[in-house]
Amino acid sequence: MKYHSNRVSPVMRKLIVMDVQRDLNYQFGWNRYIMKYVGIWPKERKWNRLSSYVVLLPSLTMLCFVCAPQTANLPFIAHDLNLVVENLSMGNMTVSIALVKTIIFWTKSEPMTSLLKCMAKDWATVETRIGRETMMNVARISRKTTIGCLMLCQLVATSYMFLRLSTLKYSDNKLVYRSYFPYNASISPSYELTMIGQVMAGVYGALTYTSVDTFIAMLVLHACGQLSNLKDDLRNIHSCDRKDLQARLKKIVEKHNYIIGFAETVENCFNVMLLIQMLGFTVQLCFQSFQAITSFGDKSEQFMIFQIIFLVIYIACVMVQLYLYCYVGERLTLESTDVANTAYNCEWYSLPPKDARLLIIVMCRARASPLKLTAGKFCWFTVLLYSQVLKTTMSYISVLHATKS
Repeated sequence: MKYHSNRVSPVMRKLIVMDVQRDLNYQFGWNRYIMKYVGIWPKERKWNRLSSYVVLLPSLTMLCFVCAPQTANLPFIAHDLNLVVENLSMGNMTVSIALVKTIIFWTKSEPMTSLLKCMAKDWATVETRIGRETMMNVARISRKTTIGCLMLCQLVATSYMFLRLSTLKYSDNKLVYRSYFPYNASISPSYELTMIGQVMAGVYGALTYTSVDTFIAMLVLHACGQLSNLKDDLRNIHSCDRKDLQARLKKIVEKHNYIIGFAETVENCFNVMLLIQMLGFTVQLCFQSFQAITSFGDKSEQFMIFQIIFLVIYIACVMVQLYLYCYVGERLTLESTDVANTAYNCEWYSLPPKDARLLIIVMCRARASPLKLTAGKFCWFTVLLYSQVLKTTMSYISVLHATKS
């Protein structure tokens, strides 16, 4: 869908394409690089194309060296609450969520490819300087968010590997993640290969976990930027020529419908994944916080200070990831409902009555079905949800503490 039809020369068209590619690379270049590395970057999948199967390496590594072995080990450690908490809070839950994200995101390649094309079209068809500045601000936020989350997650993964390798000789567990394997993992070369596999699984899990989150956040923020540009068009509707007014209103309605379709595609593709992730957030945050609290009273634990610092960083990382979804979800809802307020507050009284009534279509659509990001259609991602998850986590920590006591 094009919003203007001005003819341009081939040279100008080439320059526009180069500018669009530069802007897109700035907005999601980091996501593209990492997602290509783990094999989930959206593109056309073909059975005879080798790049379509790159995803098997990280998926099988996470499944075979962390998810399945740690899950199989749970019955053997069920009698020890500390070991169960360690199992669920460190590798098993995090890497399992990363594996689910890998599978779901890989299967959604076609709709994600269409959304990326929509983003390129939005950059190519932006009409005003203010509109472009709005999109650049969104791109800066998306880029900084991606870089910040990646650095935080890699800090968690690196610090955990360092802590585990430093405490191997003081622990009865000689692996990175306490797991059960159908072979003797304590002899060479099985031990070395298992350690390498677990380290690779941890790195793949951290990269996938973060890149998918920041990619979805980038898509939602892009929709928010487009809604902001739509509101600017509504504010300036009175300055149009009378002969172009209906065409302008038609364009606004079409653009509003286009943005709604964009946001609903993101919601429909990932609401199930977000439900699984939100439940995982609660479990992770609960067990990690419980482990951090109990570490204070463990006088015999070696490297206790480093363990507590690591757990604090880990808890902060999980809370940031959850807050990211709550922030972009609330911003999307507020921006979409504010379209109705903007239409009401624009100078509609200076328009012909039959044209002013057309704004009711935009107002009704914005008010009747505000855009939202949900967890399996059960709840909206908002700051209120964030506070509720924290309250629920504190309640579960109290139960765990009472159980241990």
